Amino acid sequence: MGSKEGFVLLGLLLILAVLCRSGHSLQCYSCINPVKTCNNSITCSHNFDSCLLVKAEPGRYYHQCWRFEDCNFEYISNTLGEKQLKYQCCREDLCNKDGGMSASGRTALLLIPLLAAAWNLFL
Repeated sequence: MGSKEGFVLLGLLLILAVLCRSGHSLQCYSCINPVKTCNNSITCSHNFDSCLLVKAEPGRYYHQCWRFEDCNFEYISNTLGEKQLKYQCCREDLCNKDGGMSASGRTALLLIPLLAAAWNLFL
């Protein structure tokens, strides 16, 4: 593959990556009770753009849709009424599993051809 074709392929893959994300409603795990294992997934409303996973002491877990701009210790602590906690906000579908963040399958599928195109471009 020539250099010109590599740039075209790379450009198309970048456009595809952007289009795959647009118009997509985020899915997060969401459980009412603060338990470690949460298997209930929901589609977040449009104003919630991230998933939240909180581990509060002693052993309480929160999984829910969240606004990324409110992803800070003080806001989360006040909202949940928890003084000691660790939290993470993420922006991929079902990324707030109790084991931590993981890339979605769609992201992985887009990343592999993107890396292959970049590899061919520089060979």
